[in-house]
Amino acid sequence: MKGVIIVNQEVGHNRYKIDRLMDEFSKVNVPITVLVNDGTLARIENNNTQLTFEADFVIYLDKDNYLARFIEKAGIRLFNKADFIKLCDDKVLTYIECSNRGIRMPKTFAGPLMYREPHNDDYLFLNTVIKELGFPMVVKKVYGSLGEGVYLVNNYKELSNLYAEIYRNPILFQQYIASSYGRSLRVLIIDGKVFGGFVRFNHADFRSNYGDTADGATIENAEKYFNFAQYIADQLNIEYAGIDLVFDENEDPILCEINSNAFFEEFEKVTGLNVAKAIVTMILKKMANHE
Repeated sequence: MKGVIIVNQEVGHNRYKIDRLMDEFSKVNVPITVLVNDGTLARIENNNTQLTFEADFVIYLDKDNYLARFIEKAGIRLFNKADFIKLCDDKVLTYIECSNRGIRMPKTFAGPLMYREPHNDDYLFLNTVIKELGFPMVVKKVYGSLGEGVYLVNNYKELSNLYAEIYRNPILFQQYIASSYGRSLRVLIIDGKVFGGFVRFNHADFRSNYGDTADGATIENAEKYFNFAQYIADQLNIEYAGIDLVFDENEDPILCEINSNAFFEEFEKVTGLNVAKAIVTMILKKMANHE
């Protein structure tokens, strides 16, 4: 058996994750190759999907859903699967999929898609958003990670100026949870079960995971948070993910985001848990059982 790890453009932020996974795979004598998604790994030729590599499984540390689907079309097991990667990468799809399931989430509006420069009338919908969400409110680009593309706006001028700047992106408007300023809980799901969690906090920014001022700490009295995350994992049939929760005024959990290829360097350092070994164990079990 052999595996491939695919990253986007460069190893970059994935260095720790790759090194840890390769170390754990080496202990069970499974060779791993690291490939960069440079646009040449897959193509359609003679009416069929063709890949430039061979593998029994792929650990996909990218968000390129096209390549993910190429790989699955070629019959190679993908961790995570393409549908789940797409579900997590698109924040609005995440909220839609989690709706009607008893999963508590912030009130959210999906911005209209715009294919031209907005006219005056195109700003009128902001009045409804303001009426429903009030200020401050959170505005997010639908696609993004590490806190990039997430904004806190405090008045109409800030909101309209931001909209004029980012309107060509799919965006969402969301209720601001003031009680969770600069603070969130990351819960890791591995093989469908809660593996552990830790608190992320940032005293200098409302985004708990943004910039050099972010930090982490262990969580106490975690049962209600882990139960909530487990319910989400069961509802979405999650194999591996980082579920990010925020806290209401009573310290009860609210879903913030789900990450299909969550980083775990800080998680391992804060909790002392061996995430890489657990992921390897999951992959080998699923490959042996043809899951």
